[in-house]
Amino acid sequence: MTPLNIALVAVFLQVALTFWAIYRMGMVRVASLKAREVSLGDIALETSKYPARVRQFQNNAHNQFETPILLYVLVLLAVAVDAANWGVAAGAALFMVSRFWHRAIHVGTNDVRRRFNVYLFGLVALLLGWVSLGLGMLGGW
Repeated sequence: MTPLNIALVAVFLQVALTFWAIYRMGMVRVASLKAREVSLGDIALETSKYPARVRQFQNNAHNQFETPILLYVLVLLAVAVDAANWGVAAGAALFMVSRFWHRAIHVGTNDVRRRFNVYLFGLVALLLGWVSLGLGMLGGW
């Protein structure tokens, strides 16, 4: 596989993870409504009335629209300027490992310290990708 192929696989995995997170959020929301933990009136304008377990899934789904944008832009720019390299591929792949790991913690034990460490790992992976892309664009990689 080429560096670009690896980076594109990371993008597709992030998109899949986002759809999965949204689907699971919907499932736990519907289950909460069916169990009468909340009513439609409770959540019509604002969703903080859901039980904590539902909010974990909700927050994780929302997280899929935050730092992953940096992955999307990284790979799109690498494609646009034909500068994908092994640093971009490694950064994208490591970021995706962190996203799956982060989700498992977030909707599982929700250990905030561990979750933050994994989040930080993902940011460092993205930074690796961005620095590698910059060096590649400058011809130094």
